[in-house]
Amino acid sequence: MPGVTAKEIAEKLNLSQSTVSLALNGRPGVNENTRALVLETAMQMGYSRPDTAPLSPPRTICFLRYAGQIVQIAEHTSFASFVLQGVESRATELGYTTQVRYLNTGDMYNPQTLDVIRNAGGIIFLGTDITESQLPEIERFFESIGSIPVVVVDSNLLANRVDCITNDCYGGSKEAAEYLLRSGHRRIGYIKAKQRIRNLEERERGVRAALERFGCQLAATIEVDISSEGAFQDFDAWVKQAPPLPDALFAENDIIAAAVIRVLKKHGYRVPDDVSVIGFDDIPMCEMLDPPLTTVHSFKEELGIIAVEHLDRRIRRGEVPHQMASVGRLNTALSTCLVTRFSVKSR
Repeated sequence: MPGVTAKEIAEKLNLSQSTVSLALNGRPGVNENTRALVLETAMQMGYSRPDTAPLSPPRTICFLRYAGQIVQIAEHTSFASFVLQGVESRATELGYTTQVRYLNTGDMYNPQTLDVIRNAGGIIFLGTDITESQLPEIERFFESIGSIPVVVVDSNLLANRVDCITNDCYGGSKEAAEYLLRSGHRRIGYIKAKQRIRNLEERERGVRAALERFGCQLAATIEVDISSEGAFQDFDAWVKQAPPLPDALFAENDIIAAAVIRVLKKHGYRVPDDVSVIGFDDIPMCEMLDPPLTTVHSFKEELGIIAVEHLDRRIRRGEVPHQMASVGRLNTALSTCLVTRFSVKSR
């Protein structure tokens, strides 16, 4: 039948025209059974297009670094670069190229960025800086990009919409606090970033759970800026007030922990003889601090690797979780491990 259209195929199969178009053009967003049915029916009806060779899904993964205006934590750590290393290494192994784009809140519909995104086979969205107030904007963005699978890394705030992969911040910080308690520390202080995201809230919850189990409470909660210099200034101001110093301090990440050690040294305190310090993330600088920092190791490159593997599976199956209610979404948390060095001393 010459001149058969996608609309006629859609009417015959009782499918939407957009679903048929996606299937005919090899785009994601259609499950494999439906795609096979559409292609078989099109062949039977004599459908043809200028390029009759079957098209493969695009072999590009777009790594989107979301830059939130509220917290901007990703800008103050090297976390994202390690995730990207994992993305690029696994993507290359699976035959994809990787393109990196920055996505600024308030500028999410830049035509050049959208062109790159819409030509990609899938998106890995670095969600470190996502806050709950930004969720509506991000959800609208997902709707605007159509049938492109998305995996969010380092945030589970969108787990009801897309696949999400995070580290187990709750379990990691709970293990760190329990280590301090088993080492004889009972007066534990908490160095808390002023900028709040879900991951940091989970770390605080884990520390408090460990203390509660041992019948203890936080000896102090000190709020500091997330940046290295800001954390130094804020903690320095706290120490100058001459409060009772806790036996140990848990810092929400290694950048803050390093600033804390600098301040303590400035005021003549010895780490760990006078006070123990523990961090979270295990970035390379931890081994170069004096003393080397005990911290929670998060598997940063593995986040990127697993994100690519999830995304590849979605692309091959034609599954788009943020569009398809029938697709089960994956909310994956990688375990962490405690790395003991010399910034914690038994009492």
